[in-house]
Amino acid sequence: MEVFPDGEARAFTTIKPTTLIQRILQIATDKDSIILDSFAGSGTTAHAVAALNAEDGGNRRFVLVECEDYVDSVTAERVRRVMKGVPTAKDAKLKAGYGGSFSYFKLGEALEKQAILDGEHLPSFESLAGYVYFTATGEQFDAGQIDPKTGFIGESRNFDVFLIYVDDLEALKDLALTRDLAESLPSISGKPKLVYAPTKYLDDDRLRDLRIEFQQLPFEIYQRMDRRTRG
Repeated sequence: MEVFPDGEARAFTTIKPTTLIQRILQIATDKDSIILDSFAGSGTTAHAVAALNAEDGGNRRFVLVECEDYVDSVTAERVRRVMKGVPTAKDAKLKAGYGGSFSYFKLGEALEKQAILDGEHLPSFESLAGYVYFTATGEQFDAGQIDPKTGFIGESRNFDVFLIYVDDLEALKDLALTRDLAESLPSISGKPKLVYAPTKYLDDDRLRDLRIEFQQLPFEIYQRMDRRTRG
């Protein structure tokens, strides 16, 4: 395979031809389709989507699922390479790279009531940041941008995104977006701020003045907190 010229994908002996998957996509999808591959393997589907988008100007997106331990070294790595370019490739377009971006997540405990909304199983700041950022923006999340001290978790096309959160149930009960905190949030790019927090102690007029759009953290957290308070 041109993407892995040194045999790095040796776990696969019957990799599907990218052109075959491209042809299927040409027949079965339109330019804005979302393609799901629940058994991603070596990542041929993502490769085909990127190649077809580069060919016809489409905006197709893909969702890949893979449970084996080669997912980072082969599946995700193949997607990285076809987007950035493969210097040794014979095909000129693949050599230059198809462009685009993707988000890669390793699943941990489910973000559900019974799994994380227990005082001992709240998600870490980074885990919740990734969930909140991708859910809010639909864009690629870069954990390297996180600054827990300020709450900054990433810059999207439209916002500087902040998360006001700690993974401690008692501390979380008293955590809120106050006027002082709102005014202290740094301006990373000059864009409006999208702020996720347990609650807020300032009115909508002041939020507008500060160019802040407020979103409350998932309600289930407070259900759990309220249940403990009443108990």
